[in-house]
Amino acid sequence: MNKNMPRTPFSTGLSGSAKEIELRIRNIMSGPKKRPPLPFLALVFFICIFCGNIVSCRVVEETPPAGPDSSAVSSSRSAPDSPAARAVPVDPENPPQGEEAEWLLQALFQAADQEETFQHPTARLLASVNGDGCVLGAAFVEDHLENSLILGVMDTETHALTGPIYRYAMKNAVPSVATFQDYDGNDCLLYTFNGQLMGQYGGEAGVVRFNGRDFTWQWPVEGDARYPEDGLQAVRGAQESYQDYWNSHLAVMAPGGVDIYTVNPEFAWGKDEPWSMWQIDSDALFYSDPSASDELPMPIYFQSLRWLVEHTNDPGGWQIVSLTLDEAHSDPANTLDCYTLQARETMGDGELFADLFFSYETEPSRPRVYMELDHSVVYESYTAYSTSPIDRDGSPSPEKGT
Repeated sequence: MNKNMPRTPFSTGLSGSAKEIELRIRNIMSGPKKRPPLPFLALVFFICIFCGNIVSCRVVEETPPAGPDSSAVSSSRSAPDSPAARAVPVDPENPPQGEEAEWLLQALFQAADQEETFQHPTARLLASVNGDGCVLGAAFVEDHLENSLILGVMDTETHALTGPIYRYAMKNAVPSVATFQDYDGNDCLLYTFNGQLMGQYGGEAGVVRFNGRDFTWQWPVEGDARYPEDGLQAVRGAQESYQDYWNSHLAVMAPGGVDIYTVNPEFAWGKDEPWSMWQIDSDALFYSDPSASDELPMPIYFQSLRWLVEHTNDPGGWQIVSLTLDEAHSDPANTLDCYTLQARETMGDGELFADLFFSYETEPSRPRVYMELDHSVVYESYTAYSTSPIDRDGSPSPEKGT
């Protein structure tokens, strides 16, 4: 075995005389005899500071705003750094009015998009109800596959939703909403959301009550009709009852509430015309309106609604907007009162105006008792009230229609 170890620049030899070994050991134990030169220390110090500045000046990539399309920009007049102005594909013809409305629309849209992604949407805010630090909102998102109605409550300070949203989607569905205070002073929102599939109408409606931080259903069920998340039987029961009700009912917006249709018991699937599925059943009223059925003499409202259905041959396809007494066109000599009807399509832009003449009986000590509908005059358009004589042959008066 070779006992002579090779020498390298990194080895310290301990062979040699005893005096040499003693000097080497003393040098090792005593450490360096002088500090590095000052210019060298300054150079090292400068390099350390320069490297620290490089680290501290690193640019962090900005996280893109949440949402399906961060490049979509609202046309509303909000601050350019408002997230709500960048995240929602807003309907350009119906932009949200104000920054709070933008935040609300964004919160509702993004929550619904996270549940199920929209394809090519446009969104608009339908209505809102302000509370103490929170706001209840209803939004409509129109997509190429189906449209969605979204309800939710947002904290106005944090711009975060306070609870789960309610989302109902249906192909070609059209929304109608109304905000009001019920007879107990509670802030409420009424909605209808009806669509048409293969010629048959369907949809949902409801009244939700705003309790300050969340909302709950007041009609057609009481409780939470959102899909249950915690499996509570009470929640599941409300949701199932809600769905069961709308499997056999259709609600159309009306003065003071909704008109309710039920399935015609004589209707046969695949045999009868789709429009004959529904028949008038009743109404549900939630707030005061001069054209509501409870504000008009019986049976003015329901006979007018029945006339509208028969005239259009479209049950559930038209809604009454207003129904008012026109004393100028009434005919006391023939005991006929004229009620002017304004109606429009529930899923279109069509409008209808008509004068409906009801016969009545009267006694000095009793109010008028109305009988059947005597006749009607239909107008393509309606201008101002006229004092010209009634055209009894059914043709429109020149001053009132075209």
